[in-house]
Amino acid sequence: MQTPPFVDELPSRNPDLLNQVREGMLLPLSDAFAAELDAAGAGLFQLADTAAPALQKEYLDAVQELKRDRESLVARFRAHLARAWQALEAGRPLSVERTLARGNDLTLVAEAELEVRLAVRNLAGAIQQAWRPELMRLDRYLGFIAGGMRLDSDSNPIGPEHLGVAFYAALSGTRLAPRAQLATVRVCEPGMVERVGRLYASLETQLLAIARASELPTGRARRRGIPGQARSARAEADWISRFFSHWQGGQRAPEAGHAIDVHARAGHELLPAELHRLLQGARAGGDPGAAGDGRRVLSPREMASALSLLQTTPHAGFEEIDRGGDLRAGLRGQLLAHGAMLGIDPASVRMDAADADTLDLVAMLFQAMLQESQVRADLRPVLGQLLVPVAKVALQDPRLFVRDSHPARRLLNLLADACDGNPGETAAELALLAQVQAVAGRVARDFDEHLGVFLQAESEFGAYFEQYRRRVEIAERRAAELQRAEERRVAARTLAAGALEARMQGQALPPVLEGFLRRPWVQHLERVALREGAADGPATTAALAAADGLLRACAEPAARDDAWLERQRPVLQRIYTEAGLAPDSADAATATLLDVLRGLRAADLPAPELPPTPPAPAPVDEAADSPLPDEPPEQVGFDMETAEYFQSLPLGTWLDFVDRFGQVQAGKLAWVSPISGRRMFVNRRGARFCVASPEQLATMVRLGRLRLHRDEDAFYSAMQSVVDSLGTPAAA
Repeated sequence: MQTPPFVDELPSRNPDLLNQVREGMLLPLSDAFAAELDAAGAGLFQLADTAAPALQKEYLDAVQELKRDRESLVARFRAHLARAWQALEAGRPLSVERTLARGNDLTLVAEAELEVRLAVRNLAGAIQQAWRPELMRLDRYLGFIAGGMRLDSDSNPIGPEHLGVAFYAALSGTRLAPRAQLATVRVCEPGMVERVGRLYASLETQLLAIARASELPTGRARRRGIPGQARSARAEADWISRFFSHWQGGQRAPEAGHAIDVHARAGHELLPAELHRLLQGARAGGDPGAAGDGRRVLSPREMASALSLLQTTPHAGFEEIDRGGDLRAGLRGQLLAHGAMLGIDPASVRMDAADADTLDLVAMLFQAMLQESQVRADLRPVLGQLLVPVAKVALQDPRLFVRDSHPARRLLNLLADACDGNPGETAAELALLAQVQAVAGRVARDFDEHLGVFLQAESEFGAYFEQYRRRVEIAERRAAELQRAEERRVAARTLAAGALEARMQGQALPPVLEGFLRRPWVQHLERVALREGAADGPATTAALAAADGLLRACAEPAARDDAWLERQRPVLQRIYTEAGLAPDSADAATATLLDVLRGLRAADLPAPELPPTPPAPAPVDEAADSPLPDEPPEQVGFDMETAEYFQSLPLGTWLDFVDRFGQVQAGKLAWVSPISGRRMFVNRRGARFCVASPEQLATMVRLGRLRLHRDEDAFYSAMQSVVDSLGTPAAA
C-alpha cells in the first residue's frame, strides 16, 4: 500500500482549528444520539400498542434493552466517529461504503440486516436532504483545514453517512431483534435530523466567522520616531487600522492560486470609500474617472487587455512609465496608449473612478517602495517591471491590501529586501541579484491572471533568499565576536595601564623593580584581565596584590616580610617567563629582584634585558569607513532624549546612515557592548559598519545624518508612506 504523505506537510493544514472542530462536534453528536435513545422509548411504546402480539413483545423488550445498554450504545456510536476523525487527521479519510462492506464485498447479507442498513442510509439521506447547503460548505471548509483534501458525503467524518454507520455500529452490538433495530432507527430519525442539523448550522457559523476574521488584517502600532527629528502631526493609527481593519469589500475574491476573473468585478469593492476619497483628492491633472463628459467607461476586459499588452513590452513598459518621474500619470498614460493599439480611441473613453484610484495606489506604492529602499539605478526597472502585473492583481483581487500572506505581496517584500542596500560587490550579492532579475522577469513574462505564477516564484526565491540570510547571520555573529574581543582587549589594556600609572606615580624605584612593573607585570595583568573579563577576578586581584606587596617591601624595609617574598618566587618566575625569558634567565631575574628588595644587592642594578615584545593585534580603524562625525558629541551637542532613545533601541532595528557626501547606507543594530555600552551596526552583508555610543548617534541625528530605515515589511512601509502623503495638505 502506498504510504500517505506526511500530514504536517499537507497544504493549508490547520491542526488547531481541526482540534476545535473535533471538540465542538464529536461529543455534541454523541449527546444528540444519547438524547434520541432516551426519547425512543415513548415511540416504541406507541408502536407496541398497535403492533401484533409477536412484535409487541420485541418492542417492549427493546425499550428495556435500550435503557439497560444505553452507555454501551453511546460508546460504540462515539467510537466510530472518533475512528473516522482519526483517519481524516492521518490524511486517509474513511470511506462509508468500505466500512459497511467490512472488507467482504461478496458476502451475502441477511434480509433483516439489509433492512437495518437501508434504514440508517435513509436516516443519512434525510439529514443530507434537510441540510444540503450547510453540508456542502462544511465539506469544503473541513477539507481545506485538514490539508486541502476533497471531502464528500462518503468521507466527511461528521457527515450524515458516517453518522448512519455510527448508528448501525451502536445497534449491531446489542441483543435487539432486527425488527426492533429497524423500528428504533425510524423512531429516532426525525429528532436526529433536527438535532444534527442545528449542530451543522452552528459549526458553519463558527467556521465562517473564523474565515472572515482571518481575511481582515490587524492594525499595527506606529513606530516611534527618533526624538529630535521632524515628525508628522498625523494620528498614530496605521493605514490598516484607518481603512482595512473592518472593511468587508474584499471577501468575495478568489482563493490564492486560482485564476482571477478579468471580465467581471463580481460586485466587490476594490478599496474602502475613505481611501477612494483621498486618492481622488490627491490626483494630479484632473480626474480621469469624471462622469458627465460623454466618454464611455473602459470595461474590465479592455483594461486587462491593455495592461496585458503593456506587460509584453521590455521591463513591462516601466522605463516609459517612469520617464516623467510620476508613476501614476505614467501608468495611466501607457494604459491608454496601449489601449489605442487595440483599437480603443483614447479621446472617447475614460477610466472608472475606482479603477483609476486602484492604479494610482499601486503606482504610488511602487514609487514609495523604490524611494525607501536603497536600490541601485540599474535595478530600478528590474523591480519596476512588476508594477503592471501587480496592478492587474489589484484590479481584481482586493486581498492584496488586506492579507499580508498574499503571494504577490510576499514576493514584493522578498525582492525589495534582496535589492535594498545590495551593491553587488561580492559573488554572493551578484548571485542574489541575478536571482532577483530572473524571478522578476519570469513574473512579468508569464503572469496571465493566475496567482500560481506569484506562488511559485515566491516559494523558489524565498528558499534561495533564506540560505543567503543564514550566511549573513553567520557574518553578523562573527562581527559581534570580533568586536567583543576587541573591546575586551582594550578594557584589559586600559586596566593594566591605569594600575601601573597609579602605582608608579611619585615613586623612585630601583631599576630592577621598575623594569619588572613596566613590562612583565603589566603584560601579565593585561592577560589575566582579558581572560577573566572582569576587574575583580581572582587572578586579576592576585596580580594587583603581588605588585602592591613588592612596592611595600621596597618602601618599608623594616616591615619587610621575607617569607612572603619567598612565596612569590614561583609567581615572579612565571611572569618573567611569560615576558619571553628562558627558564634559567627567568630564575636569575627573579633572584636578582628578590635580593634587591631584601637589600642583599645594590639597588641600582639594571633590569634584565627582555626579548622584544611581539606586536599586538592592530585595532580596527573604525574611522576609515565609519559615518560618524569627526567632532566629539560634547562639541557638536546632542539631545538627552535622543540619546536615551538609542539606549533603549532594540536589537535588529535598521537605521539609515548618511555620510558627508549624502550617500545613504542602511545599518542594523546587531550588538550592544556590555563594557562600553556602544552599539555595533552591520551592513546588509553582515559586516561591521559602525560602532557608536548613544551620544554619538544623537549627535548624528542633530546633524541630519541619521534616520529610521523603512519597516521590515516593505509593502506595509510603502503603504504607510503613501497614506501619510495623501493626508498632507500639500498632496491634497
